[in-house]
Amino acid sequence: MTLQSPHPRPARSGFSLLELLLAVTIMSVIVVALYGMFYHVQRGLRANVNQVDVLEGGRAALDLLARELTQMAPSHRAWGLNATGALSGAYAPTVQVLADGVSLRTNVLQEVAFLTRYNQEFTATAYRVLYAEGGVGVLSSYSTNALPWQVNPTNLIHAALSAPPELFSPMLEGVIHFRVLPYDLQGVKMEWWRTNVDYGPHVLLLPDRLASETRYGFFSNALPAFVEVELGVLEPQTWEQYRTFPAGSDRARRFLAERSAQVHLFRQWLPIRRGWQTTTASHP
Repeated sequence: MTLQSPHPRPARSGFSLLELLLAVTIMSVIVVALYGMFYHVQRGLRANVNQVDVLEGGRAALDLLARELTQMAPSHRAWGLNATGALSGAYAPTVQVLADGVSLRTNVLQEVAFLTRYNQEFTATAYRVLYAEGGVGVLSSYSTNALPWQVNPTNLIHAALSAPPELFSPMLEGVIHFRVLPYDLQGVKMEWWRTNVDYGPHVLLLPDRLASETRYGFFSNALPAFVEVELGVLEPQTWEQYRTFPAGSDRARRFLAERSAQVHLFRQWLPIRRGWQTTTASHP
């Protein structure tokens, strides 16, 4: 005899294997999508931080350069040097491939020095990019002063340029390009190869280590009417990666050659307040 319960128990149900696999797949897709979103957000934030660091540092350096360069003053001494600029003999220029894969950009590092005057005191200020064995270094400045009757202005400028690196004050790291270009009253760049312009005996323009660059010197009462400051700075992350390579090695040069997109270029046009004293005899 078989007894049956008046209330039969319902059959138990559960997830099938296919449903479990589908649920796991959906969760995996959601997790991967979230990771991708977080990655792009983090990448964007890091890029923004890099740009802020570079832009703020570059602008601060340009502001300091602008304040001092516009104060450039003549010595009014016979053949006394007022300002000079030339490519650094310690570091070779670097060449980078631009985004089109064909065009090249040559980065140079210039050493610049000039006089300023406050009351009866001369001050010689020099700007150099130091520790740039591989083409990238630290933009630094150094100033020294003396009374006019105590020193020749030319010697004062050379003393500033030849001061030991440890005496220079660092301004900006990761500098790959730095130069200050002189212009005359007509807004024409003062270059050594121009034969139709005569600036007089107190302006010296000579070919530099690169034929396309000009080594210049202004003497006595001569000054440029304007200068253009060019500054190229590597992004901080790229600068840190570059520093892991041996200085001046082939790997370091190849690394820089392929990182033109990580270089931020700054330019500023500055009038020299006393630059009206430099005149030209003829223009085309």
